[in-house]
Amino acid sequence: MEQRLSDYLLEQVDLFNTDGVNTSAKDRDAQFYLGRIAEELIASREGFTDEKFGILEKALLNSPEITEGEIDRVLSCRVLNNVPKMVKRLTKMSKLNALRNPSVQSAIYIQEAARTYIYGFMQSSTAMSRAALEQALKEQLAHQGTGAFIDFQALVDKAKKWNILGKNMARAVRESAKKADRVLHEAPTDESGAFEVLCDVRALLQKIYDSEGGF
Repeated sequence: MEQRLSDYLLEQVDLFNTDGVNTSAKDRDAQFYLGRIAEELIASREGFTDEKFGILEKALLNSPEITEGEIDRVLSCRVLNNVPKMVKRLTKMSKLNALRNPSVQSAIYIQEAARTYIYGFMQSSTAMSRAALEQALKEQLAHQGTGAFIDFQALVDKAKKWNILGKNMARAVRESAKKADRVLHEAPTDESGAFEVLCDVRALLQKIYDSEGGF
């Protein structure tokens, strides 16, 4: 199999790090510590950190170009290393196709549910899958953009009334929402759990936008 672009680019990163020549032990040590500083700075922006990281802020303030350059390198490597997994996640997903296309507002939720899964953000994907399902029901019931709060169960009941959802489909919609709610309110999911919710929701969305019922 031909070399993939992500592999080639990672090789170029290695060459970039060494400028194509053998680096000294001192240079390797300096790069190692710069990398550690960049990793810790990234972690300090992604979540809570301890007071010991005050030194990292000083490093960023005193040498912004060097520190930002190292953060650029670390993030670039993270993305490139993740590309093969992203490709596999994307290629195992099926296409979406229905009689009607969703509104721009609904499409954003549907697209981001897929993208966050592809990029490996499983909690976000589950949350966006739940939101996409809710937005689709709101759209079909002419509630989207009204600013009015409507309970999810009320949306499902109304969708059944207007033949957007059949009995079995309404049950499936509620079950998918419950799976997502458990993730949002109780415990994080893994990749297989996020994929299950995403696939269930995408299948339901196709049926919702294929439905001849409407408000």
